[in-house]
Amino acid sequence: MQSACAKVFRLIKASCAGAALLVPAHGAFANAAPQSTAVVVAAGTSAKRTAPRPQAAARTISRADAPVVTVTGTAPGQAGYVHYFVITGPDGEPESQVGIELQGDLIAWSFPQIGVVVSPFMRRGSMTTPSGNAYEVEHLYGIRPLPDDRSMRVLQQALSSRVKGWLDDKTPYCDEETPSNEMCVSCLGFALRVLYPGAGPILPSLPADFKSARRNAYSTEDLLLYLTGVPVDAPTQSRLKRIAALTVPEAMREELVRISGEVDAIRAAAAAKPPVKSATERPVSVDLPKRVLSRRRS
Repeated sequence: MQSACAKVFRLIKASCAGAALLVPAHGAFANAAPQSTAVVVAAGTSAKRTAPRPQAAARTISRADAPVVTVTGTAPGQAGYVHYFVITGPDGEPESQVGIELQGDLIAWSFPQIGVVVSPFMRRGSMTTPSGNAYEVEHLYGIRPLPDDRSMRVLQQALSSRVKGWLDDKTPYCDEETPSNEMCVSCLGFALRVLYPGAGPILPSLPADFKSARRNAYSTEDLLLYLTGVPVDAPTQSRLKRIAALTVPEAMREELVRISGEVDAIRAAAAAKPPVKSATERPVSVDLPKRVLSRRRS
């Protein structure tokens, strides 16, 4: 079976030559780019000292309270938006795929059998790999990744340079059936490194509040929950209340309800297993193969 981007990832040892390892969000690499607007007070040039004017506190936007902005396609001003797709390869199995919108109706992503590439945006269409395999592509929805304007401007200003290195290096796609001895990225791994770049290419610097439903893996579903402000570690009713309050496409709402339900099952299964000692617990990965979708979404 040809593998596409990971919906749920398991740990691997060598397919990404060690480049896929990611420490948990609470670790040393969990410091994220600022999510709030900072207030900067410039020093005055006058020698006359006056009582300082009270400054308004910097406004912190919580994802749990912030509105969610979704789109049905590309548009000016949307560079950096995260887009979800369904792709169907030669085996006929629909799979999850995420990409980052660029200016000019373009999508940057790591695509199966191609690697990191910039492609024209398509609501429905196909991509043909160098080996001649065709993948049907169906767009689901796009979502603004950062809740405040300042962080979005920073992302948009840096977007081209963040993508360029992966393109210049012709970074391959991480595929479980054809392991690579080079640095490789899945579609999720690429998106996370563009949104939350680390000190080097190996690790993204995930926000501290970006949680995973699983102990040892991140998924495109975790990313969707995070971008919509649905807290993975909250009680079921809190998650459902947040989902009900969102103004989002019904297809996204249905997906969020489904994922939320699976979170409880995942936690129950994890609780039934013996605890893993911290000394032997493996880091998690963002560059591992996908889970086939249960059904085609249109």
